[in-house]
Amino acid sequence: MRAAPHTHEAYMTRRVVDALLRENVRGCLNASRVTDGRDLPFAQDISPELQDGKWLTVPHWTGGTLYFAVRRAQYLQDWVLRALPVIWCQAGQPRELHGALDILAAFRAGLPAQEALDFAAFDEEYRTAVTQRWLVEDEHASLLSTPPQIPTDWGERTLHLDRLGAFLDHPVYPTARAKTGFGAADLRAYAPEFAPVFELRWLTVPRARVQETGETRPLGWPDFAQVGLPAELAHSHVLLPVHPFMWGGRLELLLKESALDAEVVAAPRAHLKVSPTLSVRTVALVDEPHWHLKLPLDISTLGLRNRRFVHPGTLGDGARMQGVLGEILRQEGLEHTVLLTDETASGHAGERFLAYLLRRYPQATQEGTLVTVASLLAPAPGGGTVLDGLLREHYQGDFGAFWAEYADLTLRLHLTLWLRYGVALESNQQNTALVLTSGGLRLLLKDNDSPRVLAERLAGILPEAAAALAGLDDQRIFVDGPEPLAQMFTTITLHLNLAALVHGLGRPDLYRDLRRRIEHLIDELKLERAEVEEHVLDAPRLPVKYMLSAGSLLSKARSGAADVNKYYGLSGPNYLR
Repeated sequence: MRAAPHTHEAYMTRRVVDALLRENVRGCLNASRVTDGRDLPFAQDISPELQDGKWLTVPHWTGGTLYFAVRRAQYLQDWVLRALPVIWCQAGQPRELHGALDILAAFRAGLPAQEALDFAAFDEEYRTAVTQRWLVEDEHASLLSTPPQIPTDWGERTLHLDRLGAFLDHPVYPTARAKTGFGAADLRAYAPEFAPVFELRWLTVPRARVQETGETRPLGWPDFAQVGLPAELAHSHVLLPVHPFMWGGRLELLLKESALDAEVVAAPRAHLKVSPTLSVRTVALVDEPHWHLKLPLDISTLGLRNRRFVHPGTLGDGARMQGVLGEILRQEGLEHTVLLTDETASGHAGERFLAYLLRRYPQATQEGTLVTVASLLAPAPGGGTVLDGLLREHYQGDFGAFWAEYADLTLRLHLTLWLRYGVALESNQQNTALVLTSGGLRLLLKDNDSPRVLAERLAGILPEAAAALAGLDDQRIFVDGPEPLAQMFTTITLHLNLAALVHGLGRPDLYRDLRRRIEHLIDELKLERAEVEEHVLDAPRLPVKYMLSAGSLLSKARSGAADVNKYYGLSGPNYLR
């Protein structure tokens, strides 16, 4: 049975409030104090269940006090909401705030007009998240009620596991369900939750305007005749793929704004069947599933400022980083246990809405089950999670054996990259996948176009690799000290790829296990301890990505974030201590 809309609103409201507390929005944690529910000035007016527990009292910036019924947390924040409503007490009069929109209004109260408008823009993203979660609920229920059988075909199995992961909320970003820009029909036509199959559109662009790399293309890549155009046009033009969501008015407007509208020719026929992956803008070729294609989409995910275009400069950056990572893996003897997708084939016309990346999965990934870390805790048909099914299939149900193999390989890779080579990857839950075979576990890394690199450290051990990165388009990749590397390692590898599993499984005992594994690997690999001890093991607090603040609530001018995906605060308790 479909859940009532208010159920989705209550669920999403709690996620939003947790994010507001986690990110210390409006400095709400700075002067807060913890109060027993029975000592509240309005205790007699609330239920015994609300009285029985802790409350966080927050002096409001316009006067009065905000009260949150909370419980202790360990993962990423000290306190999370245990129940609604939030109480806003002004002039001695308590007011119950049950919904996120009212709570957000209380948080932006007193802001200057422009800042209040920036903050209020998130309201629409919240509404979109609630609506889209409601829209996919029937589909999710139907999927979970199907017989618990993973497809035997490798491509179908990979997309099936991605689809299950699409129904699971992001560990940190509260409204990750929102694909802002998609309407209900777009969601059904192009979102992974509905597993659609559609054909791409094609645009011809003058050859002089286009830069393409890589010699190999999928077998199904069309020629001009296949998309309904004269073959001789190939002498002067190049075909670029376009997501059908962009076709028509959206594309025409962008072409006009870039003065390209008079130079291009729209192909009359669609061609190349694809299906969306977890990332939405990346699609898998139905007939050649080892090829994925990343295409620009004029939507926002994980924040209104996180537009899903494809910036031309990132294409070359990713290819260069792939080469450097390949060399590091060979140096460390990890090339057989850590795999990389081939991302050297790409094309663009100098515009972020006219670009593509072709991602080819190595043959080794097709020898087993490929599943992103983001999908592991997703509910699966027949009950349990995706991980439960994989444990039965590959580990005789032994979680401990899986955890030891996964945690050790993940930490071995990323500690080595950080401490020996000065490289930290944004290899988040979507960009890291597991390859499970009868021979054991491998990791697969993709989309490595926005790492952090301490060039001096890399040059000291692999000077040729450091030289290969000198021409990177995004100079934000280079850092001048170890702290940004530690921030990336902590917020991505530790928080999202490891601790998110610990938290999601309700196994806090594994935090201590993580610490032991880090300490053991530092010794085994003969890595320097000082940076890990200072920034991770012995740090009083751990950095947390302030995704909501940088992605939606604050303008870049206010946050000062050069990159909205790398804006941090130190409000996270250190669960490793």
